[in-house]
Amino acid sequence: MKFIEWLLSALAWLQIFISPFIIGIIGGGIVWLIWRDLCGVALASTVVLFGCINGIVFAEKARRSKGTIEFMSRTIAHPELREKGIINDPR
Repeated sequence: MKFIEWLLSALAWLQIFISPFIIGIIGGGIVWLIWRDLCGVALASTVVLFGCINGIVFAEKARRSKGTIEFMSRTIAHPELREKGIINDPR
């Protein structure tokens, strides 16, 4: 049972991490498309690394404060998302 709990917590951690990381990848891609030289590659890599570090910091902050599963469940079950019809209400 502990393994399943650990696995779910790790998946929630990855969900929290991936959002800033994807933003960093998109930002790095835009930088690389603008400057296609060595300086552009270095700057794009820095932007991606910045997104990765922000993702780790954000996920660890959520894990240490409430726990990743509780953090994800609170964001998914937010009442404003239900009112706007973004999340289907099973009731």
